[in-house]
Amino acid sequence: MAESLKYKQVYLKYTMKVTTVKLHMGTKSALDEIRKGSESYDEVIGKLVAVAKGRELKKELIAAYKCLGNADLDILEEWESASV
Repeated sequence: MAESLKYKQVYLKYTMKVTTVKLHMGTKSALDEIRKGSESYDEVIGKLVAVAKGRELKKELIAAYKCLGNADLDILEEWESASV
């Protein structure tokens, strides 16, 4: 079992494209504070990106629902004037 894990780690090391990112010490310290256990910085940053995308999606959904709500109000007003 341990041999399989070792092979996977070696495989990932040589097959993944990797880049280097320079960070200010304060940014690295902030990442260290939110790291859990043996999480890599890549995993931490990936989670932060997912949270940011989720927030943006939430904003877009709220805006879309507001537009739908306004359209429904317009239709309701048309029907109210027709029923009087």
